[in-house]
Amino acid sequence: MAKEARDSEGRNGGKRAHRRRPATSEADPLIASARMPAGDEPLTAAALSNRETVAVVIVSYDDPQATAQAVASVHAQSVAPAEILVVDNHPDHPAAALAAIHDHARVLTPSENLGFAGGAALGARSTTSAWILFLNPDATAAPDCLAQLLAAGDADTGLIGAQILLPDGRINAGDNPVHVTGIAWAGGYLAPREQGPPRSVASVSGAGMLVRRTALDAVGGISERYFLYHEDVDLALRLRLGGWDVRFQPAAIVTHDYSFAKGTRKWFYLERNRAWTVLTCYATRTLVLLAPLLLATEVSVAVKARREGWWPEKREAWHAVWSSRRETRTHRREVQALRQVGDHALIVLMRATIETDLIDDQHSAVISRALRTYRRMLLALIR
Repeated sequence: MAKEARDSEGRNGGKRAHRRRPATSEADPLIASARMPAGDEPLTAAALSNRETVAVVIVSYDDPQATAQAVASVHAQSVAPAEILVVDNHPDHPAAALAAIHDHARVLTPSENLGFAGGAALGARSTTSAWILFLNPDATAAPDCLAQLLAAGDADTGLIGAQILLPDGRINAGDNPVHVTGIAWAGGYLAPREQGPPRSVASVSGAGMLVRRTALDAVGGISERYFLYHEDVDLALRLRLGGWDVRFQPAAIVTHDYSFAKGTRKWFYLERNRAWTVLTCYATRTLVLLAPLLLATEVSVAVKARREGWWPEKREAWHAVWSSRRETRTHRREVQALRQVGDHALIVLMRATIETDLIDDQHSAVISRALRTYRRMLLALIR
């Protein structure tokens, strides 16, 4: 996409939001010591201090050998974390039995499968580190990944995402766009690896993301009920509402053995969790203004679901959203109580149109112009 198109979507626009900081020192010593040195010199382990305040959480299920490779990549970081935690969700706990894992990591064995969201939340609760790197079990981090992520933040940064690459070196995800209806997709999918400085974004990939502990706690942690998918989008939006910055660091590389086609069940989680995110994060006024577009989106997605064979999953998602309405109402009150900025801070970074090869529905030029106009009017009304 051309630069003019990116700018018109408002990905980097808008005024910076200010929030009330927690009672900590003005400068973050870990971030301050992780700054890029002058010139083009690479980061080294000596460029960072306080590394004992970083933990890594890997949520594993059915491939302990892949998890062992993820653990090995973390163990080889130029800046070693204080600890590595593996949450073994499988009922037989195969990761706990593998020496390549338990010799280098603390393995947590919950009594039931908590999903990625629940497992990540358990891992976060099980460490007191100031920063937590969440890494997929089928991913490996480049040796300087953690150093590069730390170098990308400042005192207002709550979440920093890595550039996620496929094994062939092309982009899997990273700077993940979010549509105003909550639909999100893998940014830059199949494009060449990006080179460039860190920047503020709407969302990042949960396959490799670094979260500040105080920010995570301030917004209520990872939403455990999501189980799988969209929890990274939900976290990014809640952090943004809390006044924290969300950044993407192209120089931090994670290689992911990725496949989008994981059966129709994936669509149930994506659609249910998208609805939960929209219903809890947006203010009432924004929901009212977005109601026509949200309704049109539901019709469009339902048509797509019937055409592609996942209509039962879409209906189940609707039922799950309705049956959990009391829990959602309670969670919404909690999220709105933590709000430090208005929805303008969210939507200015969101897209008006959906542009990804992963979703084959493409808007006509007329509809695209109408959607951009809709978004501009929305931003004007909620400013």
